[in-house]
Formats: sequence, structure tokens, C-alpha cells
Amino acid sequence: MKKKALFVCFGGMSNVGTLTGLAGHEVARDGEGTIFCLASLACGDPAVRQKLEKVDRIVTVDGCPLACSQRLVERAGFKPDRSLILSQDLGIVKGPPQEIKDEDRSRATAAIREALEGEDAGR
Repeated sequence: MKKKALFVCFGGMSNVGTLTGLAGHEVARDGEGTIFCLASLACGDPAVRQKLEKVDRIVTVDGCPLACSQRLVERAGFKPDRSLILSQDLGIVKGPPQEIKDEDRSRATAAIREALEGEDAGR
């Protein structure tokens, strides 16, 4: 089975940021990918880097166009195979964190699953 790394911003200041973590957790719980610690990667943790070097696919999921997950992964020297921005790619309107709709959560989960199953970028 291919190893797939998932980085989610899980920004609690908005619904789309929170959705990245909730939807990512659902996908990881079902064994379709592993959520890596974004903060540890940003801090240069060697164990996280070593594990990440062995994965077949990297997907970043951000809620808004600031793309914090994508930028941190790239700054650590890795290229995501796919980067999702929920507000842009799915058209989910950014709002307060308590405004999470079940429909948006389902759509985000499906989009993450699709991104994890996509073609590899030569890893």
C-alpha cells in the first residue's frame, strides 16, 4: 500500500480552516492517509522529515488562499503532489468557525480522498 501524507492547517479561526482538520481526520481514520504534524515540520523535526521523505504522495489542505499548509511544506523543501484550498476549489464561503455545514464537510472529505488518490509526481 502506498504511503500518503496529509497536511491540514486546522486553523480554528474560520469554518474552512476547521474543516481541513475535521475532513482530514475522517480520511485518516478510514486509513486512506496519515496526517503529519505541520508544526513539527515547520520546526525542522528530523523524525517528521525522515518519515515524509519515504511517502509516495503529499497532499496539503488549506481553508483559505493564505495556503499556510502548502507554504510550510514547500519551505521545508517538499513539493506537494496536490494542494487543496477549500474556499477556492470547493467554493465554501469563509465564515466563523462554528458555521460548519455537514454538506461542506462531506464535500471537503471527498475532495481530500480524490487528491490522495491522484497521480504521483514522481516520488
